[in-house]
Amino acid sequence: MPLCAALLAPTGCSDDDVPSSDDDIGDTQADTSSSGPSESGPSESSGPSESSGPSESSGASESSGPSESSESESGEPSTSAADTSTSEGPGESSGETGELPEGLDDIPPEQWQPIPNPDGVPSPLPGVYDDLGAADPNDGFRALIGLDMRNVAALEDFLVEVADPQSDIFGQYLSFDEFMAEHAPLPSDVSLLQQWLEFEGFAVEHVATTGMLIHFTGTVGQFNAAFDTTLHVCSRKNPQHGLPPFPVYCSLGPMTLPIFVADRSPGVVTCDLPAASGQLSNEAGLISDVGPANPLQGLSPQRLARAYDVDDVWQQGYDGSGQTIAVIMGSRPHFKWLQTFWQSFGILRPNPEVVELLEPAVIRTVEATLNPAWAGAMAPGANLIAYAGPDARNSSIVFVFNEAIARMPGDGASVLTTSFAHREDSEPQVVRDMYGASAMMGAAMGLTLFAASGNSGEPDTPSSSPYVTAVGGTRLWVDAEGNWLNEQAWNRSGSGETLSFDQPPWQAEVAGALSDKRITVELALAASPSSPYWIYWEAGWKLYGGTSFASPAMSGIAAVMNQARLAQGGEELGFLNPKLYWTPGLAQQGFRDITTGATDFWAAGPGWDVPTGWGSPRAASLVELVP
Repeated sequence: MPLCAALLAPTGCSDDDVPSSDDDIGDTQADTSSSGPSESGPSESSGPSESSGPSESSGASESSGPSESSESESGEPSTSAADTSTSEGPGESSGETGELPEGLDDIPPEQWQPIPNPDGVPSPLPGVYDDLGAADPNDGFRALIGLDMRNVAALEDFLVEVADPQSDIFGQYLSFDEFMAEHAPLPSDVSLLQQWLEFEGFAVEHVATTGMLIHFTGTVGQFNAAFDTTLHVCSRKNPQHGLPPFPVYCSLGPMTLPIFVADRSPGVVTCDLPAASGQLSNEAGLISDVGPANPLQGLSPQRLARAYDVDDVWQQGYDGSGQTIAVIMGSRPHFKWLQTFWQSFGILRPNPEVVELLEPAVIRTVEATLNPAWAGAMAPGANLIAYAGPDARNSSIVFVFNEAIARMPGDGASVLTTSFAHREDSEPQVVRDMYGASAMMGAAMGLTLFAASGNSGEPDTPSSSPYVTAVGGTRLWVDAEGNWLNEQAWNRSGSGETLSFDQPPWQAEVAGALSDKRITVELALAASPSSPYWIYWEAGWKLYGGTSFASPAMSGIAAVMNQARLAQGGEELGFLNPKLYWTPGLAQQGFRDITTGATDFWAAGPGWDVPTGWGSPRAASLVELVP
């Protein structure tokens, strides 16, 4: 389940705790201290975000991460799907007539035989997923099943060439239609799996535009029969500090798929309790333009912009106008508090456009507020599109990530940020691979994808994908105006050797001696709770740390850079990662090299390093240097 990479809970959601939806927000502090220290935030007395959570390396991935807030997941079971039995053969299914629908009737009997197949449902893990026993067969669920992309090896080769400044096809990205024609699942395969799900009695609720995911619902009994498993309910330890555990579905053993389904699908990607139902509450209170009483205790948009040379680009007349930033959400923002944040810092801009992609959300959360707040603050002129799911469970966020990327070209968005991260070692391979496939699609279309790297000192997903720019964390010192004084690696910066992906060729020179796997991160911004960010939440000013702030802030910086580059006759940043590694002089002039500080596993040092990548951005220089 997705954890938000930048957990906002009182230093609470540490990404190492598990895949939750808020794991990258660090500590929270009220606006109470009387004087601001010379660094941008209070002393580093951070709570749980500075401490390490359980190691979830047991492979028990959670397919339904904690939600950003205490939303209920005990929704009503679906009534649109009839109870059925297993899929061992066409004669074994209990359709009303026993007859196979057109399409399925061409499948040979031997292709109906079930075979074991990977899945994304967590297994019990004492202390993290405590088994409460078998789930009631009459209870409901929501789930995702994936479909394989086509010609993946050719796409990988294309992505190396298209991002290489020395290549003849440099910058000649695919259009969405070209991606669909060459690499998306065949429509006939999507239709076949949809027919099979419906034949098994499930209700197909949503099919991703790409065809790479199908969202379906039904009863636990139907799920158990179709996939030859027994869903259990596990009590999930809440990655958000101080919040109670919550129920998730887990499974004791592998699931099965009919051969003809397994030949087209990586497996069941997620299975979660139904999304909470009800009505989104009205927003109370008024919009205020009164800022925090002691503003120097934390980072304001203006101080962060000064630290990373964004104000130099602003002064040239570039504020992100004409650009659109995509923001991934697992709930809804509080718009009045969002506007209070902006207006208190002198920013006048419209609210994000919210695009509902699944069930409607019934909660508002701080994570869904801080992401557009800081993306929009760094790019005051840019449009914001919030692609939204109902909550932070995997069934919501995995689908939204894929669908958002598919829609971005048509919606005019070129930059995406997500702070819904999961500790990579606590997610199953099928979940990581689905994020990777979605990111590969975005890179092929020339989109710039940023993700919070996490707050555990270890890699997260989706930033573990080589096609995502992983934004790590630092501790930043600035003066009252925001002039940069010093910066060091944050000890909780999510970073390191990934489990899921081979090392891309652009990392070989700097990281090849460390591993043959992809290593995060690419770059880093302030994230330590000792150099915290301001956010207005629950009718008051709060201070938080975490890479959940760093990623949206970087997405806003990128939008400003894109406007400047286009105005100067250049191109947008596009698929960014290879350019950061392969462009001579870019790292030395476009980033501040961070050489001190360390996580428990990796130390910062001269040049590229694991916890901070190339360092923190110097936006004005990057406008000119990125090819």
